Amino acid sequence: MKTTIALAVIAATAGLATAQSTMTIDLSGTQFFDGLGDSSNEIVSVFVGASFEITNIEWDLNLTTFTDPNASFPSWASEANIDFNGLLNLQISTTASGVVNENSAGSAPVSLILGADGMLNMEFWESFDDSADNADSALKDNSSITITYTPAPSAMAVLGLGGLVAGRRRR
Repeated sequence: MKTTIALAVIAATAGLATAQSTMTIDLSGTQFFDGLGDSSNEIVSVFVGASFEITNIEWDLNLTTFTDPNASFPSWASEANIDFNGLLNLQISTTASGVVNENSAGSAPVSLILGADGMLNMEFWESFDDSADNADSALKDNSSITITYTPAPSAMAVLGLGGLVAGRRRR
């Protein structure tokens, strides 16, 4: 009977390892300021789950660029980037000219394993700073990112082994 219970726990744990969930993050109004790591950049942090793996990122972003007061042209859309936990970068557009409004939508499979804190940190930055400490662009209404995530297989394996060890100690 105890063996059957232990096997059921392992089977349930294995099932959880393949369960995928999605989360949509509203980014409307988020602005892009300076180069990666600059203290004026906006960072959006979202709790996903300790050691979870993000397997896909889908975006639907409405970007607007601003004109530097010292220039006669708006910031290029291709300068707007989103960094994910310092491990992955999304360049929103490839348009290398002054653009005021542009929609960017797409999807990409990824493998981004979150740390023990379970946080996904997105830093919004510019690859070329048109105007220090001033926003070069922003995301308009209805801008969002949807992530697909699952518990990391290694985390689920540790839980499964823990269940086996606990079952053996009780015998």
